[in-house]
Amino acid sequence: MSHLVRIFWFSKSLRSENSKNPKLRWLLLVAIFLFLFVPKAYALSLDEINQKVCDRFEDDLAKMAAIMEEVRSRKGIKETRVAYGGIDTPIKAADYQVTYAAEAVAFERGQKFSSVNQLRYSLEILKGKVTNAKGKVGQALP
Repeated sequence: MSHLVRIFWFSKSLRSENSKNPKLRWLLLVAIFLFLFVPKAYALSLDEINQKVCDRFEDDLAKMAAIMEEVRSRKGIKETRVAYGGIDTPIKAADYQVTYAAEAVAFERGQKFSSVNQLRYSLEILKGKVTNAKGKVGQALP
């Protein structure tokens, strides 16, 4: 609200000093428009970037889940549910890491970021989780 008061005061002072200059009023109107609406477009683009990166990670995780499904079917394993610990085989470890990374991607999708640095930091952490899952899937392959 204080921004609007400042803008109103500034426009009033311009009106009294430069009432004969319509170009200055036009420039002020454009500046106000940019000041009010550009940050909202910037916030939309951060959300779009987050969603696109999450889409790519989700595609990678879907491929890893399909690979693990094939490995389990070839070895005759019906189910590998690992909740808290009890990871004693590479297949269980890989399944756990793929599930953990998929949950992290789902959580990341719901986040709203106000700065590029916050987004970058969060995506770097997510990249580490997906990379760890890729490594565990690689270890589980025969």
